[in-house]
Amino acid sequence: MARIIYCHPSQTKYEYHVFTDLDFWDARCLVNDLAVVKRNFGNQPDGDEFPTQVVGNGLSRRTIHEIEKRIKKAIISPPRHVIVRSMVMDRFYEFDPLEYYPRHWSKDQMIRFTHLRLPNHQSTLNNMYQQVRLSWVNEKIHVERIQRERKYNPIIRSQREAQKLFRVPSCF
Repeated sequence: MARIIYCHPSQTKYEYHVFTDLDFWDARCLVNDLAVVKRNFGNQPDGDEFPTQVVGNGLSRRTIHEIEKRIKKAIISPPRHVIVRSMVMDRFYEFDPLEYYPRHWSKDQMIRFTHLRLPNHQSTLNNMYQQVRLSWVNEKIHVERIQRERKYNPIIRSQREAQKLFRVPSCF
């Protein structure tokens, strides 16, 4: 389901260089053991549409085939940095799920998948006073921050839970 764009050899220093519309963190989980996964901050192609680059030198044909097979099988979602930027600037994010998810999925599956892909550990989306709410508005999924009814203080019972609360990536 994810798309792949091959980089022209004159514009790269790698033997294998592709752009994909799969989110950076998802691509890292899928192909980090086979190649290097980088962010795409450029404009050719646009980093909001194709946020990830997969690069490598000296990769065998078998490895390249495996990378492309894994990427093409993956289900894409809106890039996390686009969601967070929109939440900060506009206080909401809205998208058409049929551009990303399979058409045979139910609305509940789409909402659940979107919720699991959101960077909910980031304070821009969830904090002690605000949380994220997903809803359907005119056949689009609407993501917005709402005020919590009361302050949320998680109860930390173990060192593992404490580490989980403080483990935050430096960027999306």
